[in-house]
Amino acid sequence: MPIPPLSTETDVPPLLTMTEAVHGGIDSDFSSFPIYQGTNNSGAYSRDHNPTVAAAEVRLAALEGAEAAIAVASGMAAVSVALLTLLEAGMRLIYHQTAYDGTLGLAEDLCRFGIVPVARDLRDLDGLCRELADGRPTVIHFEPLANPFLDVVDTHAVVEAAHVAGARVVVDNTLLTPCLFRPLAVGADLVVHSATKYLMGHGNGLAGVVCGPASLIRRAAHTRKHYGPVLAPAHAALLLQGIKTLPLRVARHGENAQRVAEALRTVPGVARVYYPGLPDDPGHALAARRWAGFGGMVGFATRDPDVTQRVRLLKPWFSLGEPESLIAPYTRPLSGGLLYYRLSIGLEDPEDLIADLRHALA
Repeated sequence: MPIPPLSTETDVPPLLTMTEAVHGGIDSDFSSFPIYQGTNNSGAYSRDHNPTVAAAEVRLAALEGAEAAIAVASGMAAVSVALLTLLEAGMRLIYHQTAYDGTLGLAEDLCRFGIVPVARDLRDLDGLCRELADGRPTVIHFEPLANPFLDVVDTHAVVEAAHVAGARVVVDNTLLTPCLFRPLAVGADLVVHSATKYLMGHGNGLAGVVCGPASLIRRAAHTRKHYGPVLAPAHAALLLQGIKTLPLRVARHGENAQRVAEALRTVPGVARVYYPGLPDDPGHALAARRWAGFGGMVGFATRDPDVTQRVRLLKPWFSLGEPESLIAPYTRPLSGGLLYYRLSIGLEDPEDLIADLRHALA
């Protein structure tokens, strides 16, 4: 199945508005939702039901335009709960060849449960269709903007191919957020987030979420109950607060990332810049058609092994979506001996970030 011809028209589904971020799903009488930290609250055991967590779940479902959502303890908990809800022994898990390291590790670990992991380049839709042609029960998992090399995967086309073959699709929307793309609107079966990142937005807690139709979320809640990755009420409250400013922050992350990516192309020693907002990026045309923006993540390749030792403003931390800009090196070299660095561009003045990178790469 070839990618549909691209045009100047866009296929962006309805996106999160600022009003939805502030009021979506719940509109309580509290400027900051209370933290119900009791083991039991009104007789309900907190692992099964907690009012603070439940409020966060209603808001999270509204973010992605979902019927329901469950909140869990981390992004990896969200991926695990979603996949363990849909997969059974003998099934196949097809995942994009590049993904978050924890997701790759989970995919391989699922072999112990009789699940067959298959890594594929999901940008090759003809190859995916050939893989699905055998009719084996399958779940497909990927990020539309794939970590860490920022591949652009056509969610619309992958979902269509999967459903024709009777497969389910789980989309990790962490890097784009519902401000830029809503996978459920184009047919994804479940959407997950590491809510630790952009949704919470301030580097102050851990959380994950699984969103989707109520029938699947009831099954996911059963998985969460028995595997136990419940979200702490204090982190649910932080998540509720962070979501209120999500559209503002995502817009600033994207504006800064565009500026940094364009500047990096002019820095000596930078062999390549990875950012779908650049017109010559391989995924640019598709991203421009499918999304409302290009996100806050930038990558670049260089031969310099010591960039993280020379930055002053950027933090050499392995996370993303925080107010601070972060730089993470990847130890596996690219072809030609190049080294890859992933940037999570924060909310600082872009001129200061560019100056810091120019200094570090000088």
